[in-house]
Amino acid sequence: MFLSQLSPDVIQPVLDALPMPVFFKDRAGVYRGCNEAFTALLGRTPAEVVGKSVYDLSPLDLAQVYFEADEALMSAGENQRYESQVQTPSGERLDVIFYKTVLRDAQGQVNGLVGTILDITDRKRMERQLADMASRDALTGLLNRRAILSHLERLHDDRRQQRQPLCLLMCDVDHFKSINDRHGHAVGDEVLTQVAQLLRQHLRDGDRVGRIGGEEFLVVLDSTEPERLSQVGERLRQVVATHPVLPLDTTFSVTVSIGAARSLQADEDWASVVSRADQALYVTKRTGRDRVVMADSEPPRQLLHKDWHKQL
Repeated sequence: MFLSQLSPDVIQPVLDALPMPVFFKDRAGVYRGCNEAFTALLGRTPAEVVGKSVYDLSPLDLAQVYFEADEALMSAGENQRYESQVQTPSGERLDVIFYKTVLRDAQGQVNGLVGTILDITDRKRMERQLADMASRDALTGLLNRRAILSHLERLHDDRRQQRQPLCLLMCDVDHFKSINDRHGHAVGDEVLTQVAQLLRQHLRDGDRVGRIGGEEFLVVLDSTEPERLSQVGERLRQVVATHPVLPLDTTFSVTVSIGAARSLQADEDWASVVSRADQALYVTKRTGRDRVVMADSEPPRQLLHKDWHKQL
């Protein structure tokens, strides 16, 4: 026996037994039926759903998405699957997948649709957590090398279109090998973690910092003012120097050397800017450490000991 041959008294209990929300709409987009899972999702009674449109039941931004999807489906006369959201009575928005197909009359004309909703909120949350874990340095919680360089590349593209400079800092913990040799790698790890926290805490929201390897950190500034580049570098240097680290059962001071660079023209490659900051850092380490050195005014003719493009 086909479902269309069943009476409503039989169909509704079948639909209500399904755990997945189900709904029906006519060609005008008006709800003509649903099951208990659907009304529970919206926090409505059947009487509050039937005869209403998406604009009556959902926030305007979501209602517009639903309406446009319904119109596209019924115009094409096929099936449809898309991801969107549903707002619950508490105001929480759930990530969902809509599955819809058209309904036809005896003459084969589209006269409505039937749809179901699959809640994928937990899956989406897990995907975001995994994506975040993949972009984070396991020790410090900062962006890892690939993530900070990817951010740098995207920002550089944006800056180049706006003809604005790219500003960044290369930071290196001074005498880190001696810390490991004298106190052990557990203390060294704690030093890196605390320095990372200090760097992150003393940057503005738009700035980003990542660990690019060993005891080196890359700071990418959202601001483009040249004077702020040296100011931020000096502030970070002072913050680290004046905050004794407390790893395990010992206390001692740590300093950082910083190389600063900004792009000199719109067409300068981002890897060239990083390389010049790296050179400035090298100068800092060779001339006393615990300092901020600005990069030379001219970009290098070739990258030095690191090919930053290959590290993405």
